[in-house]
Amino acid sequence: MDAASTILAVASPPGPSPRGLVRASGRDACAHVAATLTGPGAQAIAARARGIHVARLADPPIPVLVACMPASRSATGEDCVEVHAPGNPALLERIVDAVIARAAGGARRAHPGEFSVRAVLHGRMTATQADAVAHAIAAETDAALAAARSMETDDPADARRAWSGEIADVLALVEAGIDFTDQEGVVAIERQDLERRLAAVGSAIDTALRAAEGVERAIHAPRVVLCGPPNAGKSSLFNALLGRARSVEHELRGTTRDAIEAAMTLGDGTEAVLVDVPGLEEAVERIDMLMQRRAMDAIARADVVVACDDGRGAEETRGHDAVRDAWDAFRGTLPIPATVPVLRARTKCDLPVAGPREPDHDAGAPAPRIATSARTGAGLDPLRAAIRDECARTRSRTTGTAALGSARAVLLAEAASALRAACAEQAPELVAAWLRTALDRLGEVSGAIPPDDVLGRIFARFCVGK
Repeated sequence: MDAASTILAVASPPGPSPRGLVRASGRDACAHVAATLTGPGAQAIAARARGIHVARLADPPIPVLVACMPASRSATGEDCVEVHAPGNPALLERIVDAVIARAAGGARRAHPGEFSVRAVLHGRMTATQADAVAHAIAAETDAALAAARSMETDDPADARRAWSGEIADVLALVEAGIDFTDQEGVVAIERQDLERRLAAVGSAIDTALRAAEGVERAIHAPRVVLCGPPNAGKSSLFNALLGRARSVEHELRGTTRDAIEAAMTLGDGTEAVLVDVPGLEEAVERIDMLMQRRAMDAIARADVVVACDDGRGAEETRGHDAVRDAWDAFRGTLPIPATVPVLRARTKCDLPVAGPREPDHDAGAPAPRIATSARTGAGLDPLRAAIRDECARTRSRTTGTAALGSARAVLLAEAASALRAACAEQAPELVAAWLRTALDRLGEVSGAIPPDDVLGRIFARFCVGK
């Protein structure tokens, strides 16, 4: 990654607003931004004067506030400039373009997460803090946001220092044994003592990993997608499960034209992201194709799918073999991975249905359906319980360090693995090598620059401007 150029990005949320923000960082950030400004404030910025300055854009001549933060006491550790202007998206992009044009190759648009990358590289932010920022950006529920904040505030730095100290002591003894290997009767550390001390540290790290796993579970809220044909009662069920009107309900087909998301409490204190998608049907017009694409994209990302029908379809007059065939064909048209559970919900159970109807809980059916009514509330609690159970089962299949996304968990897992490898080795030189690896990983968690692959895992989830 090019670390010499000045980087710029619109750092405020997309869309119009009373105030917008353009952020720049780099060795020559002050000079490049000042070149696009006029007035006394521009001179102060060019001189790298710390503070808030009033200036005017050269084109168009609009007054702006500019925060100048010279290195090394800035968020990124290098010269950092923030231009506060009216929140017109076109104007903000014009400011970015003007700075890049005046810089004549010395400035460019930032990549996602690049401001935070520079903060890590300049020691202004640890890998753990950067990971917490990434999770806060991606948070979709209150529980996810609280868990992201806890990653930074609950960082057990004292415990890591104790682990590192113990490993360093053992390493010193192992290396002393190597140095005096030609002296008869000199054993720096007994094998049993080495394994006991390393096992104790490894056990403590495993405990920390289990705590990190709990944070990860809170951060990655399961996605529950309601799908089915148009007018199947999905939006009404969506609102009923949420307990508030979030999606438009109407008897007209095609009311839902996009995937609508909202956080839902599952009843045991945990949260899920509930998604209402457009009705699934054959698309003819371009708008219908776009709607179907949104629905399919949401289904492909689902952790749990709830297939909805109102009990009024043609399947109600057919035998169970035909019902199974229709259900298999229906699921076969959707991008649902084989491991994703599918619940069946019959909506509008309070309304009468003419003619014979498939029993909701007949053992011959492909999957029992939960009868629900958004109007009366019938069946909502059983459906919530079924969703909660499937979310729990889904999480149990994805637990473990391989599923943990945070850099801290990855590095701790690598340290624990290195300790286990040290205990399995007999040659003192290899034991010492594994102990150095464990020390390196613990040091990276504490703030040293982590390997490139770990940095990549962190910043791949960032947005531009952070």
